[in-house]
Amino acid sequence: MQWIVLIGDENFNLSSIKSIIHNDAVQSYGVTEISGRYCFDFGKDHIFYDFSNDIINDYTPEELLKIPFKNPMFIMMVYTSEERMRKVLQQKNYLNNIYIDNDHGLIVPISEFIKHGMPVS
Repeated sequence: MQWIVLIGDENFNLSSIKSIIHNDAVQSYGVTEISGRYCFDFGKDHIFYDFSNDIINDYTPEELLKIPFKNPMFIMMVYTSEERMRKVLQQKNYLNNIYIDNDHGLIVPISEFIKHGMPVS
């Protein structure tokens, strides 16, 4: 599995994610075995969202300067299909006021991430 980190303001949480219709998902549910995890099941692939404020501890002071939010919230988007991740992020109904950290040095607004071709390696 691969992941990117979604970063939003202090109001960003799993409810923000749950409110988005993920096209082609056959079901969605909270994962009881892992606290703070929500899953969108597409049949042969899945997208998991993991909410944890501890993620901020993984950032250097220089990286935090790239994030414009005073009290940023972090959700790790774990996916089994890069193609599915790309489709979901490009949906018209997806959040447009968040930043993406591709875990390879790029921390940018979602629009820039999409414009750059959504690099994940």
